[in-house]
Amino acid sequence: MVEERYRAFLTEHLRAEEVRHTGRSFFGHLKGVHDLLRDWGNPEFICLAGLFHSVYGTWHFQHKAFPIAKRNVVADLIGKEAEFLVYVFCVTERPKVFLAHIGRPEISIHDHYANTPLHLSRSDLDNLLEIEAANLIEQGGASRQSLQRLQAARISAAGKACISMHLENSPSLQ
Repeated sequence: MVEERYRAFLTEHLRAEEVRHTGRSFFGHLKGVHDLLRDWGNPEFICLAGLFHSVYGTWHFQHKAFPIAKRNVVADLIGKEAEFLVYVFCVTERPKVFLAHIGRPEISIHDHYANTPLHLSRSDLDNLLEIEAANLIEQGGASRQSLQRLQAARISAAGKACISMHLENSPSLQ
């Protein structure tokens, strides 16, 4: 269940019900990612980051529902920790860069918005990989290789199980 204040912000202020994303409304996708993360037992800040994960637009989803220059508004609504994950999700070439840093001791990725390096903690990367897993599963796509790499990452056991089920039920994934 998405709290009313978050639903209202996304549907009334950002009009996310009117934007199409992977064959349905943008809000439907955001809520689906949130619900997977919640069902997998993630803390609230990760679930909220999943709910807002692409509101600034992403490398692949170019719709900018909310201006990144006003990040403070989203941070005030969902908390700084959740908003930081949203920001990183939106300003990097993901999933490529997230997957490339699995197991690396130093995590420095390129922030395409600020055009600067962005240093992440291992925990930040693990949280972003968890959100990425939910995002890809919720969309019903992704490459078999990406999902297998996510499955080998430090994501939740429930996330790994969901990937396994998705891979078993999608033999045509390349």
